[in-house]
Amino acid sequence: MDRRAFITGLGAVLAAPFAADAQQPRKVYQIGLLATRPSALLLDPFVAEMQRYGWVQPRDYALVGRFTQGESERAPTLATELLNLRVDVLLTVNTANAMAAKAVFAATPIVMITSGYPVESGLASSLARPGGTVTGNSIYAGTELFGKYISFLHETKPTMRRLGVMWDYSPPAFPIRDIQPALDEVHKAASALAIAVTVQMIRTGADIEPALANLARERIDAFFVTSGPVHSGKPAIGAFAVKHRLPSMTDSSLTLVREGSALMAYSASLPALGARAAYFVDRILRGAKPGDLPIEPAKFELVINLKTAKALGLTLPPSLLLRADQVIE
Repeated sequence: MDRRAFITGLGAVLAAPFAADAQQPRKVYQIGLLATRPSALLLDPFVAEMQRYGWVQPRDYALVGRFTQGESERAPTLATELLNLRVDVLLTVNTANAMAAKAVFAATPIVMITSGYPVESGLASSLARPGGTVTGNSIYAGTELFGKYISFLHETKPTMRRLGVMWDYSPPAFPIRDIQPALDEVHKAASALAIAVTVQMIRTGADIEPALANLARERIDAFFVTSGPVHSGKPAIGAFAVKHRLPSMTDSSLTLVREGSALMAYSASLPALGARAAYFVDRILRGAKPGDLPIEPAKFELVINLKTAKALGLTLPPSLLLRADQVIE
């Protein structure tokens, strides 16, 4: 899909910013979107929640989107395009896009549908009082989650001694000073369980196959994959897990789990994040300053695929299954 493409899906409409009815007396707000690609899982709940707050398309607002298609280096250029369209509020998906937007937009409010480490990355002064022009949802508001990923995997395979990690929260989109606390948490949690960790940094799609080859040589027992825009849902990752019979976990994308390529996901609900973004936009359009609206940590859900567990020859402990929000059988 072309990065300028406008989508219509299940009620969510991305329309050109000049689509307002000339005879409509009220102001039609222009809401920009800077994302990797269009996502009905995020946008349809946003549109539905906006309507619940009294904002109806196309009467009250229009959505105009620009999409990097996984090439994060294009984000500054696309953000500038949205700036030139004079959007009233900008929605962003993922931290890299939010950072690119903040560097371009001096005064326009930015609402993060999803983000990670907003304080550590310099997007906000604090979660409670962001200050500046950025607010919204945060998937990672601290580093404790990474210890949970290690713990979940260890429960599935208590004999695990070598863990592989595919990590695409990496420079230049994520400065090393911002991601180091999370990496430290991974190593700390693994060390407490006598598990050695091999981390493969993923910067572009071309890094995926060599990273998988390196993990195979390390003879890992399980692996964890961050599901940023570079490799979310990539078939090669799922095929690798199945081929080597490795329990795997992802931190965001449920696609791999539903397809059976990954065993587990512990992640935020995308529809819930899309819907909650409407709250921030509503407040801002009614006069609130984004810097006064606290950034909200997302609620996480544990999803487990039992079919995948059986294919891997794993018997999952009942204690883990009881904690799951969803079990796919």
